[in-house]
Amino acid sequence: MKIIDIIKNSAELLGLINEYQILTNTTSESENTALENAEIKKLFNLIKFSIQELCTHYVPVCTSLTIAITNKKYPLSSLNNFIRVNNVFKNGQPIKFKIINRNLEFNEDGEYTVNYMTYPEINSMFDDIDFLSNFSPDVMVFGLCSYYCLSSGMFDDFDSFYDKYISKAESLKNLKIFELPARRWE
Repeated sequence: MKIIDIIKNSAELLGLINEYQILTNTTSESENTALENAEIKKLFNLIKFSIQELCTHYVPVCTSLTIAITNKKYPLSSLNNFIRVNNVFKNGQPIKFKIINRNLEFNEDGEYTVNYMTYPEINSMFDDIDFLSNFSPDVMVFGLCSYYCLSSGMFDDFDSFYDKYISKAESLKNLKIFELPARRWE
């Protein structure tokens, strides 16, 4: 599912008719022009928070990274969109690790595979959100609408959208963890 589809559905549900029309006619070439509209830009920025919340609390997205350690430490800030570490392997065997001062710390140097929870990077309204393909996109629409209403001071509408969002999101907890392709650090 593309981000623009979630934003477009949210704009329609929120009654942002002008923005819905703009988004309906937006192509990847005209994306920058569409983002000049304050409401569309707001929706685009808010969807990043909505996706991060969904991945942090409801739909785990896991990825792997192979790293080479030379000083027994690896900064967590080097893990893209890091949420938490699931486990670490060396030579195919699980190993113990510590997290101290925002660093992964190991007993010895070497090559490790770190499996960690993350959330997708959003750079364009035409980015695909792969982990959404397993379930109905309305959870993202309700999440985005609730964030929009909260940030706009529409508290009654926020309550309504947020209740629907949480109800849909809670049902996703039983789904399988989505795995991103492994990456190698060079």
